[in-house]
Amino acid sequence: MAEEEEPSRPFLVMGDIVHDLRLVDFPEDWASVDCRRREAYGCGVNGDRIVNGLTLFMRAGPDDDPDLYPRLCIRATDQVYRCVGSEIDDEMAEIYGRAIRLFGNVYSVAGDVMVICVSFLARHDSAAFRSYYLVYDSAAAALFLLPRRPDDCQPMCTTFPLKVGEDKYSLVLMAERSIPGGCTQPVLLTWSPPPAASPDSRWNCKLDTTCPWILKPRARENADRFSASVVFLWKGSAVWGDLGQGILYCDCGDLIHGPGPADFKCNMLPSECRDSDDTDYADQAPKHVYRSMGCVGDSIWFVIIESSYDNPGETMVKVWTLDRLSEEEKWNPHREFKMQAIWRLDGFREKGLPETAVPKYPMFRQQDDGVLYVLLPEPYPYTAGGAYAHLVGIDFSSSCDVMHLVANRRLSIPWMHRPVFLDPYFFRRSRQN
Repeated sequence: MAEEEEPSRPFLVMGDIVHDLRLVDFPEDWASVDCRRREAYGCGVNGDRIVNGLTLFMRAGPDDDPDLYPRLCIRATDQVYRCVGSEIDDEMAEIYGRAIRLFGNVYSVAGDVMVICVSFLARHDSAAFRSYYLVYDSAAAALFLLPRRPDDCQPMCTTFPLKVGEDKYSLVLMAERSIPGGCTQPVLLTWSPPPAASPDSRWNCKLDTTCPWILKPRARENADRFSASVVFLWKGSAVWGDLGQGILYCDCGDLIHGPGPADFKCNMLPSECRDSDDTDYADQAPKHVYRSMGCVGDSIWFVIIESSYDNPGETMVKVWTLDRLSEEEKWNPHREFKMQAIWRLDGFREKGLPETAVPKYPMFRQQDDGVLYVLLPEPYPYTAGGAYAHLVGIDFSSSCDVMHLVANRRLSIPWMHRPVFLDPYFFRRSRQN
């Protein structure tokens, strides 16, 4: 990317959707992301053509500018569309044609690594015709294309890969592998980026269909019942968080290098926060809209927003903490407050924050010990230019006797499925080899 002024914001906030650059307004306002190394592994004969024809673009304008707010897009060359379209069965192509559309989602950002799910959509199939993980390593300015999974495996718990390690890292997924006799075997899928220009034969799978994911046995410990919305590392352990059940965790060393099956353990949420077997999700928002989990300082925090749209001031926010990973360890109540208590904090009314809003998308940053971030949507009707919300930071760390506001940013959010926090330097870092 071109050099920019020093960031005035400690982090960027953007949606997880990665649109096709051909479909956005003002494409001249976007900067291409620096990429010096592009490689595809196990993606078939077209893998190299696809990864070499994909370019990421970033826009990092003012938060509240409806034309320039932070956003990520992707562009594919005509050759990419032709390559993917050529894989459509001739009979299907005769009826529906070979037109292809491109779509993406940011699945995770950890350190220098962003994982994007890139999908190519065809007219004959409601599901993605081809789908890959696109891994961008900002420190190495490298872009890797991977298959979503081996053909004989199905992801379990979540499709969000977990990054383990720093400079030498691995991506990890939980999965079930089909084995003869109609049974399944619980496994872990791991992938590590090879050294640049490696002569090692086990990495020479770029132009064939050899799957780059390495399979490792894992113990079958409740993963079938879990649907993780968050994945993170904490004190040497890998953690998968189900916002309606609890957490699965495993020692990182055992996860990657252990000689036997990875041993997972489970810690359940407080009983009043757990889903019951007869919970009906049909008319409910996705759990991450009103719940979150993550590491904050020396603890794992879990937050739940009990919304009250008829009376937003009565909306209850509850926070629990977990100080040690153990199956017997209990979650401790940390804070509980109504939104009307936030309205009375110094600066709330002075900053023009909406008192009619039910908070959404609770979020944490490990760098901001004791701070809970939420989005407060501005009331309808939308103001000129689209929809807006305020990102508010509420500090109730143990060192504070009373809560206080520590952040307020007005964001332009035409539509958001899952907010992504991004270091403003993310696309400018480079690692010295």
